[in-house]
Amino acid sequence: MKAISFTGLARSGKDTAADYIVEKHGFEKLVMSDELALELEKEGREDTKMNRSHKGKELREKFGQDVVAKRVYEKALEKGFEKVVFVGPRSVSEIEFFRKNIPGFKLVAVSAGQGKRFGRRSEMDGQTEEKFFKRDEHDSTKFELGQVISMADSTIENNSTINDFEKSIDELMQKI
Repeated sequence: MKAISFTGLARSGKDTAADYIVEKHGFEKLVMSDELALELEKEGREDTKMNRSHKGKELREKFGQDVVAKRVYEKALEKGFEKVVFVGPRSVSEIEFFRKNIPGFKLVAVSAGQGKRFGRRSEMDGQTEEKFFKRDEHDSTKFELGQVISMADSTIENNSTINDFEKSIDELMQKI
């Protein structure tokens, strides 16, 4: 299995990068927080960013910091994916799990300025700058996102046009 994972702050472009390598490079995509959404659905709870966050914290406390990584990895194996991109790891243990179990695994950080990220917010995100950027603090203090980003094998910038971003992704893919 060839595997890549994209990490970064909210609205940096992780999903955009993943969708591009699915389309252009034949990867399959697994979003780590989708596992949390499945758990919320089983419990009949509303699927919100904060509920996903709380569910992730709960699962990690109960089953270990790498529980979500294990689940998406097992899903990739069950489906027979040869090339997979995992989107949104939140803990050092998840990265360590991937590196231990997937030879050649690459972690890529996607970086974008605050203004760009705020401009990309969705209905599920905080709509004021204060609420939106509070999530950065939450992800860095309640999870290990800052440490995960610092573990990246490569970083790509997403501060310009989509064409420039896709060129950066293509250049990255040539090295992987």
